[in-house]
Amino acid sequence: MQASQVHTLPQAFKLFSRHTSPILLMLIMASFIVTRVYLGDTLERLELSMMVGLILYWPFQEWWMHRFLLHLPPISWRGRSYEMDFARIHRLHHADPKDLILAFLPAPAIIVALIAFTSVFYLVSGSVAYTCTWMATASASSILYEWVHFLTHTDYKPNGQYYRRIWKLHRWHHYKNEHYWFSFTVPWVDQWLGTGPLPKDVPHSPTARQINPTQTNDEGVET
Repeated sequence: MQASQVHTLPQAFKLFSRHTSPILLMLIMASFIVTRVYLGDTLERLELSMMVGLILYWPFQEWWMHRFLLHLPPISWRGRSYEMDFARIHRLHHADPKDLILAFLPAPAIIVALIAFTSVFYLVSGSVAYTCTWMATASASSILYEWVHFLTHTDYKPNGQYYRRIWKLHRWHHYKNEHYWFSFTVPWVDQWLGTGPLPKDVPHSPTARQINPTQTNDEGVET
């Protein structure tokens, strides 16, 4: 589906709620919440502090993952070039920002992140309850990110000042210069981390729509 087919919030939410990645994230979040409730006991002060800490940290994670992982160039090894799948999809997303399907996180990446982060946090905390609280909060934050990112690529016009700022920054990233404006849910992160200049001070990038282009050999195979 193209952006031009979505003009209202109900249209956007209908499409969003039917896509694989939001459904998967919602199921993951629900499973951790149900497990935490099943374990019993009220949330400890440490768990509440963990939730607050993760919520405060999340906008910075959105920024660095966008800047350093999604824009990761192909890796050369023994004369060949290899591209991570999530970076490949993001490259295609830049090539066609109006293709709404490309605006979603890939399901395999969600599964890999689920296994990795759940395992690491359990090994660090040694607590199933703490792990469930942490992962439920992370899943909720991921859903919020997915929704905001998806919505910025529809033709829904923002009304509120806060969302309008997010909308402008992300469109500058796609249509003016891919080296700036990586933030999402907290748009001021770019200013804090030095990637949020005034657009008038930034030249148009010739590669904003063609980030990390892959090369092909004589047989037409990506290298």
